[in-house]
Amino acid sequence: MYVLMAVAYVLGGALVGAGLYLVRQDAFPSWWQRWMLWPLVNVTPRVIHLQGWAGVALGASILAVGFTPVVPEIVGGLLVLTAMLAYVAGVALFGYSAYISRRLPN
Repeated sequence: MYVLMAVAYVLGGALVGAGLYLVRQDAFPSWWQRWMLWPLVNVTPRVIHLQGWAGVALGASILAVGFTPVVPEIVGGLLVLTAMLAYVAGVALFGYSAYISRRLPN
């Protein structure tokens, strides 16, 4: 159980960190290959910022689930609810950013 909690902390922290990095940048890192951006077509600063917020939301979701075994039951239930909402928000942001990257420019 402690190994899974450690994996959740590392993975969630990495996603939050990468998301915050993207929120503050106007371009993806130069070492990212094109295949790593496969759902995106036109990568604009707006798309990058939305991808960053999606990473923050998904990372927060993983961290919230990771903390549930070490808190009281009522707090754990609230954390699970928060994790589900953050996950849905992250997926929605990711989908929306992919959608606007594929729209034809006006």
